[in-house]
Amino acid sequence: MKKIRHIARAIDPETGDVRHFNMGHASRYNATGNFAPPRKSGKERRARKRREKKEKYAGCHPRPLFHTPTEDISPRERILLKARVLREAGYQCQQCGSRFRLTLDHIIPRSRGGGWHRSNLQCLCKPCNEEKADRMPYERAA
Repeated sequence: MKKIRHIARAIDPETGDVRHFNMGHASRYNATGNFAPPRKSGKERRARKRREKKEKYAGCHPRPLFHTPTEDISPRERILLKARVLREAGYQCQQCGSRFRLTLDHIIPRSRGGGWHRSNLQCLCKPCNEEKADRMPYERAA
């Protein structure tokens, strides 16, 4: 007995091109009836995200192997630096865009060797800062 395969078509809404293909399993088609390629497994998606993070932070300084003491700054310098960072960030969180409960955050945490210099500081709201905690940028929860 011969199996009958249904022939389906997908129409590109912009160009009007028609593509014919054999209709496989119904789950491969989205709600509009257009062909949706098979989804990648969770393992492949996580691997792709890891590769993207590595590429994004390829130019960053490597993580220090041990805590390197950095010089502390005076409270007045800290206030001036915070005002400068907030002004440069447009008074909004660089993670979510919120304008409330803003804090100063070290990109490379002080516990991992990050210092009090402008290139290591960013403006985050309190919830985003607590979520980041003392992790490096590439260790953030997805």
